[in-house]
Amino acid sequence: AATQVGVKGGAISLTCSALGNPSPTFEWRRLGSVITTGATLQLTALRFGDGGMYMCVASNTIEAGARSGQATVEIRIEGPPQKCNVLSANSYDASEVNITVNCPE
Repeated sequence: AATQVGVKGGAISLTCSALGNPSPTFEWRRLGSVITTGATLQLTALRFGDGGMYMCVASNTIEAGARSGQATVEIRIEGPPQKCNVLSANSYDASEVNITVNCPE
């Protein structure tokens, strides 16, 4: 999969292309759900939570049935370090410590 890097607070625009007769339709998916239709995916006001795998699916219908193709892209979000809060810390023995951290967007 290709990788695109975005900056926290910025924007990313990805375009999927495919040829066919009839012309294909496009949908963008993330985590198995359709998030938008059309060839272009635009993400604005990027948050760290926007990072992950995105899939473009191009499909068309012909007399013999439906045809489709797909491409996957990973989006990474970069930004300055953020202040996180330790919510809890538990030590079970000298070799195991569990820490719960909350890092707001």
